[in-house]
Amino acid sequence: MDDRPARPVHAIIPLALLEAMRHLDAPVSEQPTEYEAELASKRLGTSRTVAAQIERYAALAGKGARLETGEVAALLRLAGRRGDAALVFADAGRRAAAHAVRSISGLSRAAWRMLPGFARNRYGFSLVRRAAAGTFGIAVSRDGAKIEAVARGLPSAQATPDGSACSLYGSAVAAMLRRFTDFDGAVMHPACETSGEPECRWHTAGT
Repeated sequence: MDDRPARPVHAIIPLALLEAMRHLDAPVSEQPTEYEAELASKRLGTSRTVAAQIERYAALAGKGARLETGEVAALLRLAGRRGDAALVFADAGRRAAAHAVRSISGLSRAAWRMLPGFARNRYGFSLVRRAAAGTFGIAVSRDGAKIEAVARGLPSAQATPDGSACSLYGSAVAAMLRRFTDFDGAVMHPACETSGEPECRWHTAGT
């Protein structure tokens, strides 16, 4: 990795991460037993601290606020210590994508829905590029059927030595592609700053 200062991180990222933890830590049944309720109360995702932080990040995300990379990296590092870290990051990515989609103007989304076939897919890809750059700091490009995403200085590369937290971003890109294009495959992460690469890279597979 280079030594350039990392860019501030959109509040959507920690918001989605804590929302995912709360969802996964909640009781499974609608009417939990006393034991299940007690167990859930001891999980971080259902704590009052997390609830307060979710409220804080939601307010910040609504304003388009950005946070210091270190604060977000610390949350990602905390999530990375969980036994279900892979599930947390995948769910957080989908949630972050949903938040990012809502940040796209209603006019743009309405125009996308009205377009036919190929034009809709093409315009949808432009919406994905815009949301990925604006919310996640990721540059998305297309080369034929292959789609590639590139970013530097993400908090995920600071959080987990194996780069596992970067799956949050891969999940987010995949979710946005499925939302606005005909993409129906997987997003791979072959290059990561944690392994000495100059940037993190993702590309689609199965397209």
